[in-house]
Amino acid sequence: MADRLFARHVVTVDHAFIWPLLRRKLLNKPSLLKPNAYIVTQGPTEETVTDFWRMVWQEKASCIVMLTKTFDFIRVMCVQYWPASKEIEETYGGIHISILQDEELAHFHIRTFRLFKKNLDVITEERHILQFHFTEWHSHTCPFPNAILEFRRRVRAVVGHRIKSNEAGPMVVHCNDGGGRSGVYLAIDANMELGEEEDTFDVFGYLKKLRQSRRGLVDNVDQYKFVYDTLEEHVVCGNSWFPVSELSQRLKQKSLKNPVSKMNEYQREYLLICKQTPRFSIGDCAGGHRGDNRKKNRDVLIVPPDNFRPYLTSFQGNNFTDYINAVFVDGYTKPREYIVTEWPVKMTLGEFWSLVYDYECAAVVVLCVPPHNSQTYPPFWPEGRASKKYGPVFTIDHISHNHYTNIKTWVFRINKKIVSLTELMAGVKAPPRTVQLFQLTCWPMGHKVPTSTNSLVELMNMVERWRQRTDYGPVCVVSPDGRSRCGVYCAANACIEQVIQHGEVDIFQAVRTVRRHRPQLVENITEYKYCYDLVLHYVLHYLNKDLKEMKLLLNK
Repeated sequence: MADRLFARHVVTVDHAFIWPLLRRKLLNKPSLLKPNAYIVTQGPTEETVTDFWRMVWQEKASCIVMLTKTFDFIRVMCVQYWPASKEIEETYGGIHISILQDEELAHFHIRTFRLFKKNLDVITEERHILQFHFTEWHSHTCPFPNAILEFRRRVRAVVGHRIKSNEAGPMVVHCNDGGGRSGVYLAIDANMELGEEEDTFDVFGYLKKLRQSRRGLVDNVDQYKFVYDTLEEHVVCGNSWFPVSELSQRLKQKSLKNPVSKMNEYQREYLLICKQTPRFSIGDCAGGHRGDNRKKNRDVLIVPPDNFRPYLTSFQGNNFTDYINAVFVDGYTKPREYIVTEWPVKMTLGEFWSLVYDYECAAVVVLCVPPHNSQTYPPFWPEGRASKKYGPVFTIDHISHNHYTNIKTWVFRINKKIVSLTELMAGVKAPPRTVQLFQLTCWPMGHKVPTSTNSLVELMNMVERWRQRTDYGPVCVVSPDGRSRCGVYCAANACIEQVIQHGEVDIFQAVRTVRRHRPQLVENITEYKYCYDLVLHYVLHYLNKDLKEMKLLLNK
């Protein structure tokens, strides 16, 4: 029996042991409004994966909610109990499983599984089930509340009506050990359901009831507090998304001033974003405040937190460190999709190209045109056709360039010289890498928004087409100070992806997401409103064309 328990501190009471058949009555948990709404279990192991699928089939589960990675901190948290690709079919205890669809978003995957049974090669019974896999919840931390709320919204959008109408069985919820994270999700989901129906929460009472049958559900104070933080976020921020078909009408409504508060909706939303944005201490940003790194910052008040900055890995000499003033920013479909940085100073030109090389950036987007021969903003790419060296390691070769209306592009080859004795002795090779640099020329220095919205949207499309041709490495976004302009680019890009994939708009949450790691991004109400204007321009002038192109690509 002990071998089947993933974590010894999460042990069910005597009447609720998990036997091989994973019987329903032993694992069922109620919501606050419906009994037996959930089945909570540990992540399947090699020994229990067959039992897991037998349980899913037997209980006619409405969906699977997975709250752990398969690997975390070099430890196996849960076996991958589904096929590795759409071309592969796996069988567990007579149940055949294949993947019909796998949709990737920044913090979770949504997979559609096909389950069926055979008798003499004839399919006798078939079902489809969705797995919602949250991938950004590490075992000893809590995720951002708005990320788990978006995850829960996706789950409920698909299975909510079926659960309420008793069309399907319970929701299967698991993390690695069937303990802390599973309990947190149940507490959030059940209390939000109660709040929607009866306008009240009962976190303490619900968790007390849960832990009577399984002590490890919500197993520390941080997780308990996270439940309250998430419910507070839900109450304070509400539902900020809306269908793209309502965009024009919503923007008209947001411009109307409230007679009581004397603010319009843009101002109210932005004020709420500022209140909800986390602040970082000097200790959080210790790397940028070290003596040998302080001069690498244009502004010592805008320094990246150590947990969210890229660490340079290319050795350039003993006088170089792993630091550059840059932060990761999540996109809509990928975490860390963007790297936001400032225009390099003279002493960080080599570090900039190390950043682009080390993180295999597919594109560099420059959102400004500093004065020519400026000492404050030294050029960091070759201005002519000749190659140029930056630092002791990197040489940039010009391959091609093009000039369009308000946009200039260059394709460069980055060559890296190995100077580390250890790497030389080990025979390490540094293959050249290709990157395209896009410069927007219609956003003058000192202006809060560009003079041509169409050019910025066109630049976003050009970057996306380039990434489709090459790979989907991060996009390095550069502005004069690493805070202005960059947030607009990242937030609007994420919203455009949301429009294309799901026909929704949620600029409020997109801006909150880009400000997680750098609170100064989208630094004023003008930039915030401009995000809406950018998305509206895209919808009115580009959306139908891009959807047609996407259909053509899918049909090839």
